[in-house]
Amino acid sequence: MSTETINEINDLLNDKLFQVIGSTPKSIAESLTKIDLKNKKKEGSLIFAISVFASAVNKSTLETFLADNRFASVRPLLAAAMSIQGKSNMTALTLLGHCLLTTKMADSVTFTAEFRKKMGQNHLWAGELSSGSLSDKQKEILKEKKRLTDETSAMTLGTGFLKLTGIDTSPMTSAESDLFNLSVQPSRSDLPREQLAETSRTQYSSAESIPSNVNFRLSRSENVQIPEDVLNYRKNVVAQTDQQIAESIQSKGVEDFIQRTRTLMASDPDGSRTRRAGSVVSPPKK
Repeated sequence: MSTETINEINDLLNDKLFQVIGSTPKSIAESLTKIDLKNKKKEGSLIFAISVFASAVNKSTLETFLADNRFASVRPLLAAAMSIQGKSNMTALTLLGHCLLTTKMADSVTFTAEFRKKMGQNHLWAGELSSGSLSDKQKEILKEKKRLTDETSAMTLGTGFLKLTGIDTSPMTSAESDLFNLSVQPSRSDLPREQLAETSRTQYSSAESIPSNVNFRLSRSENVQIPEDVLNYRKNVVAQTDQQIAESIQSKGVEDFIQRTRTLMASDPDGSRTRRAGSVVSPPKK
């Protein structure tokens, strides 16, 4: 059989793969790349609202919600990227909503807070849906969705969507960029130590440079926000482990940790003295 014939068949069927494999974080990301959402904060916010709503309701209720004039600007986008025969692709929108429930942004949204109470957990992958007030049928559906979807991919889609649309201004990670088939700058950890030190020095001394914050897991139940340049200095210039960083934060608190690190970045930009001392609990004496 000719390659041309195979290609023709694939062209006819590829956009219908969801019929046999269902929606996945990767397929949703690929669908979203069909529409221009880059730095479209307003559109991203509307799709966020639609998706988390979809994760909590049935299809007819979602269609009524979508008919609201406030969503007029994104209806054509969703029709192009996430629809089946002119109707919303409920499976895809629901999964996107559950992925967005894993993000920090969902913590501040009243609707998601209430839906989390109903589920009895913060998001689909946070537990076994053993509490909450969902019906047995709803639990069965959600457990199957959870079984079919990898948690890491789900979280990557959630955070990647927020960064793609500009709701979160932090740079995309390699995993997020790969999911959306976007190019990404080399990871800071792949750069030579001298270049990392120079980056830290430049960021510290430039009044116009405002480093973005990144999540750092302090414990199994607690994350903290650390400026990217501070975390870069600790991990890649001074070569601290995550455990050492966590212990330092827990010892003095986040603000003191950041202040002491910036003092070190200014006085010991290449980290050589700090590494020889074997500790960054206190800044070197002037």
